[in-house]
Amino acid sequence: MRIFILLLIIFSIILQFHLKGEIIVKQGTDGRIIVSNNPGASTFRAATSAVKFTVSSYSSNQVPILYSNKISKLSKKYKLREDLILAVARAESGFNSFAKSKKGAVGIMQLMKSTAKQYGVTNRYDADQNIDGGIRHLKYLYEKYNRKLSIVLAAYNAGESAVSKYNGVPPYKETRNYIRKVKKFMGLPYSGITYSKAKTTIFKYETKDGRIVLSDSPPPVLTNKVTIFD
Repeated sequence: MRIFILLLIIFSIILQFHLKGEIIVKQGTDGRIIVSNNPGASTFRAATSAVKFTVSSYSSNQVPILYSNKISKLSKKYKLREDLILAVARAESGFNSFAKSKKGAVGIMQLMKSTAKQYGVTNRYDADQNIDGGIRHLKYLYEKYNRKLSIVLAAYNAGESAVSKYNGVPPYKETRNYIRKVKKFMGLPYSGITYSKAKTTIFKYETKDGRIVLSDSPPPVLTNKVTIFD
């Protein structure tokens, strides 16, 4: 009976974190309970019993109640549309508070260290801190780019420097797919985006022999007669 109750608790934990795929729970000879999605793990060699669960991720229209209430309150607090927050959280991590990207972004809203520090997030794996910091950053971008949704999402995904470099949505495949995904989650049509090219700086200068040159490269020797066009 004790083992049965323990397994029920473990099963509820698995559901809480919305793990996807086949989860194996085993009790070792020393009485320890081991949870893994790797059936060939060496830690299972001495196991005496095993129970398998197949747990699906949350449905496409469902948000974990633990986070939906939190996000609903914060959307009102920061005056940011709730459907945008939910769509970004879903696209970023699938509401997995332990998610970590290859670039080092962490948590439900996938915060980088620098972004977390900017909003006072001391533990990026803490769901409450992560969601709060992510929403505040999203609100900042939403206001900075005058509610232009595609650019806001591009800045959240690729960074403000990329948006500045290309004077709009950068032509990154990952960013294009990200914008498409978030808009889809929001129920908005995706009509395609015109992606900007990087800004080009043009230099106008006069050579020693009196010629006027227009070039995207600076003159070999800088003089007072150089004009720069951004």
